[in-house]
Amino acid sequence: MHIMLFNTVLFIALGLVMVLVANSIADRRLKKKHPELIGEANSIWDSKAFIIRRAGLYLSVLLGTYAVSKNIGDAAFAANSIMGSMTLALMIESLLGLASVLVFTFTALHSVDKFILSNVDNDNAVVNNNCAVGVTESAIFIATGLISYGALLGEGHIVSAWVFFLIGQAIFILFGYLMEYVIHPTHNAKSDIEKGCISSALIVSSMLLCVALFVKNGIAGDFYGYSQDIPYFLTMFGLQFGIFIGYMFFIEPLIIKAMNLPPRSVASFSTKVALQLGIAVSIVANVSL
Repeated sequence: MHIMLFNTVLFIALGLVMVLVANSIADRRLKKKHPELIGEANSIWDSKAFIIRRAGLYLSVLLGTYAVSKNIGDAAFAANSIMGSMTLALMIESLLGLASVLVFTFTALHSVDKFILSNVDNDNAVVNNNCAVGVTESAIFIATGLISYGALLGEGHIVSAWVFFLIGQAIFILFGYLMEYVIHPTHNAKSDIEKGCISSALIVSSMLLCVALFVKNGIAGDFYGYSQDIPYFLTMFGLQFGIFIGYMFFIEPLIIKAMNLPPRSVASFSTKVALQLGIAVSIVANVSL
């Protein structure tokens, strides 16, 4: 009981510190890149899009932090002692894990600017209340948090966490492009988001979150060696994503048609988002090797 309480208090304390650090880094980044945007500190918080993006940032950091705190709690549970589990190796691994959470999160922000929404200044867009950009960036942050959680959870050297995070991030960026040119080729989703189209933001965000759930599920757990873990991850991800794509192409259109929803409406896209996330969670919970 006392170990469970310790783990809860530890996560709250670490989470608070990590959110404050991430907020400070984000403010410094924005001030360095766009000093003109923060002349009045409170004005940027008047933008709903900015608030949505920051909420995604905080949740991303908390997801990664939870993995680190859970590793510490699991070590305490295995040793049946809080103090007895606090070895130097665990402390170093945990500190490196927390530092990695921040690096992972802001690497994702750079990836958004460089690869996914590259035709618009995303900082200006969210400050000017482009909610489509805000929603998409928030979803990318949350998806990155899920990947961070999977990469950092379990026993294994911090290098393995970086390797699997980078594999996950590469898949993430790849599917960002596939969304544009293969999965939804009938409309230019990226340009629509940059212009403020919330429908495109919803469907892209949903797809990226689903992909992140499959990546997280494939990489979470103890590290047994690259020769074993990488094939397992690729097989697990391919199986789960294949089932999801089958649903999306063959079953989802029938549901939308049966509900008599206009295909490009916000109602249609909102319904698709709810269904896709529900199906993805179900696949993650029930499909395994």
